[in-house]
Amino acid sequence: MKGREHTFIALNTSNYFLAKQEVRKAISYSIDKVSIVTNVLNSKCLTSSFPLDYGNWLCQEQDASSGYNVEQAKQILVDNGWSYRNNYWQKTEDYKTRRIVLNLLVKNSDQSKIAVAENIKAQLEAQGIRINIVLATDDQYNNLLATRAFDIALCSMTLSPSPNLETFFGEGNLSNYSNDEIRSIMSEVKNTTDENILKEKCQRLMEIYKTDMPYISLYNNKYTVAYSSELVGDITPNWFYQFYGIEGWYK
Repeated sequence: MKGREHTFIALNTSNYFLAKQEVRKAISYSIDKVSIVTNVLNSKCLTSSFPLDYGNWLCQEQDASSGYNVEQAKQILVDNGWSYRNNYWQKTEDYKTRRIVLNLLVKNSDQSKIAVAENIKAQLEAQGIRINIVLATDDQYNNLLATRAFDIALCSMTLSPSPNLETFFGEGNLSNYSNDEIRSIMSEVKNTTDENILKEKCQRLMEIYKTDMPYISLYNNKYTVAYSSELVGDITPNWFYQFYGIEGWYK
């Protein structure tokens, strides 16, 4: 089952290329999350499509799709005036031709994340989106995130059982992302305890997230509970606690 440690890509929407929705979506469609989880992480994680899709009560929908579709990635760029030449996606605006080249920030102390970053780089470059991996010390990484001085950043966070999505959508969020409807939703959910309204608003957040792609959810850690076949009781581990109900287990 999915745990609450969520790994994702933050796309800085103040960047010239990443300010364009079609570029963000093309990047998302070009990343094979299943390949990352299987070939880099040895299937120790589970793919994710939204920060809360680990089983949180606000988000019961479990999207098994990796979102990987290279033909759709190409088409969305072509439809928005981009052309593929000399192994680059490029576009001429204001008499200037620009090729999509982006820096990917990752901590140099996290070998697993570096391997994931290298896999992402290979996948995107195979689709004509050039990536430079920027390795930073922990202090440098944290400072670059805090000042939003990055193009793309590989990030992880452990989400609370009572999640606050301000990091993703609130004022000063990681991706410099602004959306009037999301701002309204965030204000509404702060002032209600109605579960139906909260679920409805969460569903709408998911829809906007998958349309605008200010972030790309990659994967969550995996919880595994191994127990003896002689163990008796209601053994139902969940996203909140993998040993949920342990006080009622016995042999």
